[in-house]
Amino acid sequence: MTEDFYALLGVERNCSLADLKQNYKRLARQYHPDNKETGDENMFKKIGEAYTVLSDPQKKAVYDRVGHEGYAQGGARYGGGGAYNSAEMFGDLHDVFETLFGSSGGRRSRRNMRERGSDQQIVLELEFLEAAFGGLKTIKINRLINCTACSGTGADPTVGVKTCTTCQGSGEVKRVTQSFLGTITQVSTCPTCSGSGTIIPSPCKSCSGKGQIRQASDLELKIPKGVEEGSRLVWSQKGNEGRNGGPAGDLYILLQVKPHARFKRDKLDIHEEINISVWQAILGHNLEIETIHGSQAVELKAGLQPNTVISLSSYGIRLDNGQSGNHLLKVNVQIPHKKDVPKELLDLMKQETDPEKEDKNNSSPFANFFRRNKDKE
Repeated sequence: MTEDFYALLGVERNCSLADLKQNYKRLARQYHPDNKETGDENMFKKIGEAYTVLSDPQKKAVYDRVGHEGYAQGGARYGGGGAYNSAEMFGDLHDVFETLFGSSGGRRSRRNMRERGSDQQIVLELEFLEAAFGGLKTIKINRLINCTACSGTGADPTVGVKTCTTCQGSGEVKRVTQSFLGTITQVSTCPTCSGSGTIIPSPCKSCSGKGQIRQASDLELKIPKGVEEGSRLVWSQKGNEGRNGGPAGDLYILLQVKPHARFKRDKLDIHEEINISVWQAILGHNLEIETIHGSQAVELKAGLQPNTVISLSSYGIRLDNGQSGNHLLKVNVQIPHKKDVPKELLDLMKQETDPEKEDKNNSSPFANFFRRNKDKE
């Protein structure tokens, strides 16, 4: 039979998720190894892989783009020998088991089947420049791992797990009653073993019978360039370990970026404000501006107006894909207090603002004052 995922599941490329799931459940029931009539373990694994890919929008998009052959050659198959890393698939298989074996049988299988570990989330605080430039960062995690002493069973390794005597390992108990309708058989979960079919006579001392313990460890995380406040990184299978050989959950890293003393950020742009005197604004001035990429010379031309924004191209955040922002410099002009202004200048300013002043030579004494002072420099 062809390996094409759509053909395996008997659906069209534009089928809905509901139709996809319906066909998958039908085929899973048909090919499940426990089905004595039509069971086929190899086909069961194939349709499981097909559903794992086609039910995920991102994986499906890749598959549609490169085709089955390119998808398989590109190393995009998920898990070897049918061990797919998909929490959704385990949930759907549970539904199939309940259909095949009844609700209590489904619970028993769920207890003993591969179980994906839960996800974890940590908060990682970064300095402003760490977020801008990225790099390696050591993070500490504390996650659940399977107890090595009891191999995750929760039982004392010297005693082991025993078959439940109440249900004889079936995980369920039956009660037969007679009524006017005939014989009625009621099946319920075994109250002694909670449907597992086994009991633990002596709990493992290392994990207190839980089957898992917490382990602290350090991981070296690569921070991409240009991450922003509130960004979230996902590290696959670095969450809590799964039970019964199931895959581990994922680790989510929520990023918080500390504010900078001078810089503020808007996407890829860096914003900064500086203050200059009114005399520097009038006469012009040369500055050395410290950007995140080093110092840069900036010329303030004579007559600069308040709140002028000067853009230093590509001196903002630079990403690995070639995108970059700008360093935007907002210039605030500080107006001096009257008491700090020389008397000569105050007199000239009064003449400049006198409505009865006649300027026959069209020459401003205020401008001449600054012109004379600039010539002295």
